[in-house]
Amino acid sequence: MWVEESGPDGGAAIVFLHGSMVAGWMWAEQVAALSVDHRTLVPDLPGIGASGTEQWTGFSGVADAVAGEIEARAPGGAHVVGLSLGGIIGLNLAVNQPELCTSLLVSGVPTGSLPLPLRLLNRAMAGAYGTEFGSRLIARMFGMPDQESTDAFVATARSTDRSAIMAIVSEVSRKPLPDRLGGISVPVLAVVGEKDTAPARRAIPELMAAVPGSRGALVPGVGHQWNAEAPELFTEMVRQWVD
Repeated sequence: MWVEESGPDGGAAIVFLHGSMVAGWMWAEQVAALSVDHRTLVPDLPGIGASGTEQWTGFSGVADAVAGEIEARAPGGAHVVGLSLGGIIGLNLAVNQPELCTSLLVSGVPTGSLPLPLRLLNRAMAGAYGTEFGSRLIARMFGMPDQESTDAFVATARSTDRSAIMAIVSEVSRKPLPDRLGGISVPVLAVVGEKDTAPARRAIPELMAAVPGSRGALVPGVGHQWNAEAPELFTEMVRQWVD
């Protein structure tokens, strides 16, 4: 798995896990600010972006692969931050290998079976994602903040295994969250943007009820990809949580 490492060796390690149809570059502003005094690890998940030739092995399998990278690069464990797909992977990691997960911060993870219109939209986007026109259209739908982000999105689409995207969409549609959430023993903070989807907003009280000692919050005025909408706020949240 391709992993970008930044920051001092002695700093507390933070792993940033990206959403679907994007890659590790989505965390650029958080990494720039936090790698001054933290060790940051930013993978491209299997099948996506720079890891496009790696096989997607399902949420649990990919979580185990991320755990392997943490064990190799930050043997004492790492704080895990995941948005959307990255949050789902983070929850699986906390369930499977909590000894490598110092804490977990997730944002915008959906819960339950997705409604039919959202499932159809996700499938349509997954089908269009592999084309130049389709990826640029999706980038516009996602509200990419600038041309640089749009170009990175399109480049990621070119190098991503389309079968991985289809598998992710299928798995999210069926059952996004792992079993055994009640067995998670690491500190968990679950947040969601006020303008995010209903399944993502619904996940906060469900996670707080399922995960012992977890905390939850609704972030006013932002949507799904709010680390780009309000980067300073997102970064400060991560810093306060980790420190």
